[in-house]
Amino acid sequence: AVVSTQSTGDKHPVELGYPDPKKQQQSWTRKTVMALAGFITLLEGGGILMGALSRDNDSSVGDDWFDNLVKPWWNPPDWIFGPVWSVLYFMIALSAFRVYRKIGFTKALPWIVFFIQITLNFAWPVIFFKGHRLLGAFIEILILLAFIILNIMAFLPIEKAAGVLLLPYLAWVSFASFLNFTLWRLNPDADNKVTCYWLGENSYFCQTQN
Repeated sequence: AVVSTQSTGDKHPVELGYPDPKKQQQSWTRKTVMALAGFITLLEGGGILMGALSRDNDSSVGDDWFDNLVKPWWNPPDWIFGPVWSVLYFMIALSAFRVYRKIGFTKALPWIVFFIQITLNFAWPVIFFKGHRLLGAFIEILILLAFIILNIMAFLPIEKAAGVLLLPYLAWVSFASFLNFTLWRLNPDADNKVTCYWLGENSYFCQTQN
C-alpha cells in the first residue's frame, strides 16, 4: 500500500493563493524583465523627479534655506544622500520584483501598503525642502516609518528575502527621522518661510511668511 506523506490538514501552496511551486523556478521572460525595469524606473525615476520638484524654481535668488539651518555635528555631508538613496531605491525595486515573481498582483494588501509607503517617501522631500516645514515633514516621515514596517511584515510571508531587502531602507529612514526631529528642535523658527526678491546690484528684499 502507498502511504501519503501529506496529512489531510496540510494545504497545498496553490490553495493558499500562491502559484504552483513547479512554476517557481520560471525562466527570465520578456514579461519578468519588463517588470523589473518598471520597478527600477518607478523608484529611481520617481526619486529623481521628486528631488527636482523639491528644488527652488526662483532663478533670481538661490534657496539657501537648508544651508542656513543649525545642524548637529553628526549631520551627514550633502553628497552622501544621493548615492545612498540610489542604492536604497534599487533594493526596494528588487524587493518588490521578488514579490511580483511570487504572486504577481493577485494579492491586493501587500501592494496597497507598498505603494502607500512609496508615495509617502516621494512626498517627504517636497514637504521638507520645498515647503520648509520641519514639523510637518517629521510627522510625515513617522507615518512613512510605520508603513515601511507594515510593508516588511506584508512581504516577509511571501518571500523572506523581499522583506530583508527593505531592512536597510528602514534603518536609513529611522536615522532620517531622528535627523529631521533634531533639525526641528534646533531650528524652531525654520517653518517661517522667507521669500526674497532681487532688487538689483546685489540687493534683496526679504519677507517672512507663516
